[in-house]
Amino acid sequence: MNPNTSRSKGAVRGPASRGPRRAVVALVAMALTFSGCDLFDPTEVTNPNVTEGDFIVTPNAAASWARGSERQLATAVNQVLMGTEVVSDNLFNNRTLFSKVFDIPQIEASDFDVTNIQRAIHRLRESANRGITIVVPSDPNATPETRAQLHFHRGYASLLSAELFVALPGEPGGPILTPAEHVQRAVADFEQVRSLSTNAAARSAALLGIARAHYVVGNRAAAVAAAQEVRTTAPTLIRNAIFDNADGPNNTMQGAVFAGQNEFQPLPRLDFLFPKYYSRSAGNNSPVAILKGEEAFLILAEAAIAQGDLAGARTILTDLLGLVAQRPRENVDDRSQRRGRLGGTWIYPDNANVLVQASPTDAARGGLVLTRSGPPVSIPVVSGTSVTGDMLAAATTDVALLELLYLMRQEIFVLEGRRMTDLGIRYPTALDEALTNPNIDQGSTALQAVLPSWIPLDYGLDGFTYQDGSTSAVILHNMNRRIVENRTRPEVVPFH
Repeated sequence: MNPNTSRSKGAVRGPASRGPRRAVVALVAMALTFSGCDLFDPTEVTNPNVTEGDFIVTPNAAASWARGSERQLATAVNQVLMGTEVVSDNLFNNRTLFSKVFDIPQIEASDFDVTNIQRAIHRLRESANRGITIVVPSDPNATPETRAQLHFHRGYASLLSAELFVALPGEPGGPILTPAEHVQRAVADFEQVRSLSTNAAARSAALLGIARAHYVVGNRAAAVAAAQEVRTTAPTLIRNAIFDNADGPNNTMQGAVFAGQNEFQPLPRLDFLFPKYYSRSAGNNSPVAILKGEEAFLILAEAAIAQGDLAGARTILTDLLGLVAQRPRENVDDRSQRRGRLGGTWIYPDNANVLVQASPTDAARGGLVLTRSGPPVSIPVVSGTSVTGDMLAAATTDVALLELLYLMRQEIFVLEGRRMTDLGIRYPTALDEALTNPNIDQGSTALQAVLPSWIPLDYGLDGFTYQDGSTSAVILHNMNRRIVENRTRPEVVPFH
């Protein structure tokens, strides 16, 4: 490997309420929530101006609380994206102050970033839970739509718990729950959304959440049933987390891949998808899709492959290409991006004449790297993929088609916090939780990360060879092929 071999590392930190009063209400909601989990700072904070009793009797307290909970959703998404994308093979932490070990990957229960990701998920869950159990019952003006919004937040927190962690408590100081138990809770909350809400988009997002939750634990029939309904009724669905430069939080991933220019760098085969998040105007923050219709197609296609229906899977994936083609693209002025040449750790290809191999034995492909030094570049800002109809037609075996499906998952969900789970990696329960939660023994296996034996170490997930000015970049490991080769292992490919 030459000195310019890619090795990833870390990240940075990071729907907002507008206006001073809404911002204050949101912060009050969060402050009241934080005291509800043993993992949080145990210091008691007394606000002489606003008590919980005062807040819950204010007009429309439930709606205000739900806005604060939506803000906490964005904060949790920030924390999850920054951590999981660094662990994955999507990008390299070129020079930020975020984790310098996640890219190895090295994941310990005592790691500060593991604790922060867990806290962010807990806070989202507890924010929603407090709204459901305390604020809503005290507010005669609370609407079914507000209740549905809070159930969605709580369900999404359970979904993240199931996808990202070996195990996590489901309530402050409670016993740790398995991913399957968190899935049960997620599904129950999403079903509540569908029962309470009359908003078609909210109901569809909850249904897709149900499909995704069942997918995580391999409940094929239930996942397929929900995914098929989404594909039929809401294929273009997008449920975003919204960021706000005025009231916060900002989209911290946007700062790492666009505003800072050289902070996070993509693996060369994903260059054409970046930055994905960018400033359309001064202070503008891009949203992050936390659920989108593409997921339904991918679930259905994977189920078809698992059942030996390659023709059906190919048809579904071809239809998915049509959906991706409909998604918006933006012309982004990315001339300040130098791909590591401004004080970065490694040098990355930055010219469209560079061909990329997915591994030393894969054929070289063009169109994956963009020239950013000239006119604005066209970037997919919701979903993009390099897979073509011809590639799908040429995939005549289940192994070949499944590899393309996982490449599409990687590309379509890039910078959305999904790749770490597809690689079979899970965070451990944080040591801070074990130190304060009597239900967790400090010798528990829940405090050990899941890192499959076939995952390359020593920064190999992000490794590639490239000489500055060369027209060839070679990825060291085709991880989509690795996933498929290990498809019968419990950590990956849920339907096999």
